[in-house]
This record gives sequence, C-alpha cells and structure tokens, in this order.
Amino acid sequence: MKNEKEILKKLEEIKDLIKKDKPAIKWKRIGNLEWSEDLGLMDWFQATEKCEELGGRLPTRMELMDLYDNHRDECKDFMVASSYWSSTEASASSAWTQYFSTGNVFNNNKTFSYYVRCCREIK
Repeated sequence: MKNEKEILKKLEEIKDLIKKDKPAIKWKRIGNLEWSEDLGLMDWFQATEKCEELGGRLPTRMELMDLYDNHRDECKDFMVASSYWSSTEASASSAWTQYFSTGNVFNNNKTFSYYVRCCREIK
C-alpha cells in the first residue's frame, strides 16, 4: 500500500512539472468576455473538453455572432480561420459554427474539425 501511495504521489509531481512546462494560453478581452488564442482544429467534443481544461468554455452561437457583428475591429486575429465551433447544439450529432470569412452560421457534424477559441467570464 505504501508503494502505491508513493507511486501516485510521484505521478502527481510529474503532472505538475508537465503543466508548468507548457506555455500559457493567451487570453484577450473583447466585449464582456475574455477569448483564448486560436487553439487550432479539433472536433466539437475535443473542443469542449479543451476549453474546460483551460478554465473556459466554448462560446455560444450568439456570442460568436456578436463578436463578428460588433467587435470585428477588435478581433482581426480571429479571422485567420474561416469557422469556429460554438457550444450551441443543433441536434445530438451537430452544433453551430460561425464562419468569420462570411459571417454565416451553419450547423455541422460534431465529428468534423473546425477552429476553436474558448471564452470565459472576465475575472
């Protein structure tokens, strides 16, 4: 039993070292939220998990639409990618994406890969 506790303690120490070695995610205040840097392509499930892991969440469809409609000048670096996942589900198998190249929103299969930006409430 003591060996098992020692092993678990060592594993936790290793996890902490790995976390410290990762570069911090950059957040930027736009409107009433903080937005993460672009996290790249991933499916909806991975995106949801990643945002939670970073202490944020996927933005809603309305938050992404507001960003496109009212804060375009503040988020030009967001426009590199054409579309981003939202947390808003259209069905059990699809969720909404915001196309920043056109302003359109579409629902897409959750297993498809789209770009991800997390958001969080301002502290």
